[in-house]
Amino acid sequence: MANSLMTRSFSTREKVLLLVLSVLLVGGCYYLLVVKNVADMKANNAAQLEEVQMQVDAQQSLLAARSQMVKALEELGPTEQLPEVAVYDNVRNEINELNAALAGATTSSLSFGQPELDGTLVRRAVNVSYTVPTTEAALAVMSELQNGKYACEILDFSLTNSLKTDGGVSSVAATLTLTYFETTTGSTNLSGLVEKAPATASASTTAPTATTTPKATQK
Repeated sequence: MANSLMTRSFSTREKVLLLVLSVLLVGGCYYLLVVKNVADMKANNAAQLEEVQMQVDAQQSLLAARSQMVKALEELGPTEQLPEVAVYDNVRNEINELNAALAGATTSSLSFGQPELDGTLVRRAVNVSYTVPTTEAALAVMSELQNGKYACEILDFSLTNSLKTDGGVSSVAATLTLTYFETTTGSTNLSGLVEKAPATASASTTAPTATTTPKATQK
């Protein structure tokens, strides 16, 4: 019977079915071995590409943030030029800074107030008076102090012009109140400090003022 099966001839219908099965088998093998493998590789590459793109986007965001920080620092200027909140007691260095700013003044005087302690912050008020030849020179002194090495604030100032008989300015007398800021952090000597008086409901704050008053003099 086995021999009869081996020698049996297939009908046309059976041959067609065998051909169809062979094609399906070859197509299935091709799909599994080629098409599916290629599709899996494409999906894997797409996932890797997406991950790389996310990393690139993150790096670009970091670069943009860094560029903004660098630009802000460049606009601010070098850190060594920023005003320093010095450790208390810094009065000698502050006097040297004031004297340097007033070196070109015709006359000058300084009057220091009692330094006040507010937490770890020390405020040292200084009343400054000086005379210079021009208004520009008076303002230059204020600018030098405001942008000096040690942190300070000019609260108010006034300028008084002395005029010549022809109406020109002969000299400018300037007065200003300057407050230096210091810190007790790191200080080993807190003598001379007084606690800042607590604020009251009736306390008022006077806004900084600037006045210019001409005063005629005979020259």
